[in-house]
Amino acid sequence: MAALDTAAREARRPPPPPPPPPPAGGDGTGNGSSGGNGSSAAPPLPVPGWANRLPAVCQPWAGPITTAAKANGLDPRLFAALVWSESWCNPDAVSWVGAIGLAQLMPSTAASLGVDPWVPEQNLDGGARYLSQQISRFGSVELGLAAYNAGPGAVTRYGGIPPFPETQNYVPTVLERYAHLAG
Repeated sequence: MAALDTAAREARRPPPPPPPPPPAGGDGTGNGSSGGNGSSAAPPLPVPGWANRLPAVCQPWAGPITTAAKANGLDPRLFAALVWSESWCNPDAVSWVGAIGLAQLMPSTAASLGVDPWVPEQNLDGGARYLSQQISRFGSVELGLAAYNAGPGAVTRYGGIPPFPETQNYVPTVLERYAHLAG
């Protein structure tokens, strides 16, 4: 049955874009474009200096993470810590509850944000937008992260970080990774 679920998911999903190329030369630049081949591709985005503090698997995503974070008013290092914690930077990750992609968006959340969770750049934009909304709604990074993980209803219901073990571990994990990236 799991093989059928995987096959059905593969059939619905567009092919993933090619991964960003490794940093070029010694100037620390890489390509953060969202697709395209040849000369019409967007110019390379600089890879942020903190990217070398990410696990190697996450480093190619530093440019797109930064783009999504900045477009939504977030510190890119905070959003990178969230993506690292959510999916280990795996654009094909699917959680046991059905969250999808790099930022682990639930299908209903992705739909409400108007993004396709299977397209990495859209997933990142939706995740950054949703985190920004939760931080604004609850007035702190900690509660915004808790709402991202457990849902805003749980944060409201408990008047703070919900007593769920996953969320109790999630918030400090993201914050520790953020501190690590901020160096």
